[in-house]
Amino acid sequence: MKIKPKHAMYNGLSYSFFDRKSDKVCFMLSGTGYTYDKPILYYSTALLLELGYDVIQINYTFEQQHFEQDSQAISEMVYRVANPIVEKCLQSKPYREVVYLGKSLGTMPIVDYYMQQTPSIPARYVLFTPLLSLQHTMANLLDKHAFLAIGTADPHYSQEKLAQLATLQLAVLEDLNHSLEIPLNVDLSIQHCQSLITQLKIFLQNN
Repeated sequence: MKIKPKHAMYNGLSYSFFDRKSDKVCFMLSGTGYTYDKPILYYSTALLLELGYDVIQINYTFEQQHFEQDSQAISEMVYRVANPIVEKCLQSKPYREVVYLGKSLGTMPIVDYYMQQTPSIPARYVLFTPLLSLQHTMANLLDKHAFLAIGTADPHYSQEKLAQLATLQLAVLEDLNHSLEIPLNVDLSIQHCQSLITQLKIFLQNN
């Protein structure tokens, strides 16, 4: 990636800022083990930069004991550490559009908080492998608009639950696991990654 990020700290948390001098911004929230250098988040970052977005990757980590809370408390925990950076960056420039993109754990505060708020500027939401097995996730997704990608081999995949999310743009990928890959099948994993990035590009360019 030719555009190198600026690394900064705010409120005790680091973030990486890819500056395209843009009036559009994407905040990225990673999964627990699925970091920004993994394929889907790496190429999503590259796509957003290609489309002219500033990109801000929020670099949180949590100790294992933090995941012993109930799921709503975990969602609040991630929101509480990430949101000060979101607010700071939104106040720093007159952005006219914001994208919230999350993977797994990172989708929780997007679904439970950002998608429930009335945004001050137009917002889009991208959910890679959200935790559809959680009751509050499903409840907060009903009648909302977002791009949702999940594989049929993901433990959180449910055809029945996806059928309830008719207002979302869905990318359901055959045989992909929670990492959006097919283990020991590099060719198919790459093909699915390309397909997913293409679908994401269409979603982001759709007015």
